[in-house]
Amino acid sequence: MNFIDRVIAFGFGIFLLDFLAWRFLTIKDDRAKFAVRIFLFAMLCYVLWTCEISPFQIAPWPDGSAHHVFAQCLEFLWWLQAAQIISVVLRKAVLPTAIQRDRLLRDVLQALVFVGAAVAAIAYVLKLPVGGLLATSGAFAIVIGLAVQSTLSDVFSGVVLNATKPFHVGDFVSIGETHGEVVERTWRATTLLNEQGNFVLVPNSTAAKANIVNESRPPQLHGVKVKVRVSPAFRPAMVIDALEDAIVGTSGVLAQPKASVNAQIIHRHFIEYEILVYISSATRKFVTQNEVIDQAHRHLAARGIDLNTRSSSSKDLGARQRLLRGIEMFRSLTDEQIEGLSRAMEPAVFFANELIYQAGSNSSDERRALYIVSSGVAAMLTQHQGKDVELQRIGPGDAVGRAGILTGITISLKLRAVGRVSIFRLQKEALTPILQQYPEIGKEMLESLMDYQAHEAEITRDVPAHADEGGTLFDRLLLGMRRLHGMA
Repeated sequence: MNFIDRVIAFGFGIFLLDFLAWRFLTIKDDRAKFAVRIFLFAMLCYVLWTCEISPFQIAPWPDGSAHHVFAQCLEFLWWLQAAQIISVVLRKAVLPTAIQRDRLLRDVLQALVFVGAAVAAIAYVLKLPVGGLLATSGAFAIVIGLAVQSTLSDVFSGVVLNATKPFHVGDFVSIGETHGEVVERTWRATTLLNEQGNFVLVPNSTAAKANIVNESRPPQLHGVKVKVRVSPAFRPAMVIDALEDAIVGTSGVLAQPKASVNAQIIHRHFIEYEILVYISSATRKFVTQNEVIDQAHRHLAARGIDLNTRSSSSKDLGARQRLLRGIEMFRSLTDEQIEGLSRAMEPAVFFANELIYQAGSNSSDERRALYIVSSGVAAMLTQHQGKDVELQRIGPGDAVGRAGILTGITISLKLRAVGRVSIFRLQKEALTPILQQYPEIGKEMLESLMDYQAHEAEITRDVPAHADEGGTLFDRLLLGMRRLHGMA
């Protein structure tokens, strides 16, 4: 093998290394990958210069020898490597950073560079008339275009979507009836990740014709709608008041734009109401929707409003008993015991900003009571750096003072009315006879209390840090219960 043969073989070896580097190189740093490709391209240029081969001229040895054919191949490979490097440089230098992540634009730019390189290679290496070639290719392109008309429609629709930018990768969108997160955009389709965790491919031509709702724009404003159907036997003004309280009791709802409740449809079997609230994060959409539904159910039930659209009865005979049954530590009590406690419940009404409840770790036993919200919304507050800080809002069925009425251990806490609030107050004296007569019930109630506090992450707040009694946490709570209720 003479010198020319070895150099040409070395040139093909360089191209093979370039292909392997492009296909299998696992370097994550793009600059390192680009440096490798620049080095291999420089080596190929050196090979061509050594053999006196120029990619801008027809290959030497034009007598049809194998050397001539191999030289032409090396020139074509040089144009291919040059197109690869130019496309990378243009993408980094021309396209803005936000657009560089868009696969469609990257492919368009790369295609233009490679087409230009192919035309230049044909003109310089083969010395063919480019004008005639372009004319012939234009006619051929028309035939191909008719054959792949639907694909071309997707491609050009993708270009239009990219120009108008109705959404970006990572946005939550609705395209027609399809909803999900945009995970990829290609020449042909947009890929969404739907709520079921499946990938849905929406052709670009379909997306261009459909209604597109971008739920991530503007970035800090997202609407959540909930529809409720209520029996027409109940006055709409009363239903709307209950649903507005449900909005107040829902966490994370923005003050502006203002949430709203609208009666939309009246029918002989129901009236349909729409609740519209706004939140700052699209990821909380379903969490907020579930919370609005839960609050709506609780506030409607608190006002005796039946969700059975074919029922016209609003009579509610066991409201107090159901409130007590909803408190987990009372679930082991018999119906007679619940009935006795319900008779001891004292009703009270508070208006906006009125203080409902205030207790601390040093409060006297006489002030300890259980406050159960029957309607309206109240704010739970605690002191932080001399100011009242809202912990959460509570609604119908929620209660404050569980640990205080049972064990005498309380934390510094306030309960203030947000609007008009109706509550029931249950004093510790109503519970004492049951605990003295049935000590085992007291232990069951303590276990329920501990489960509730552990679930609510409040157990460390309800037990003062200075408590130094021995034994387990349950033993300390049991000791407090026996002291408070005079149990042997």
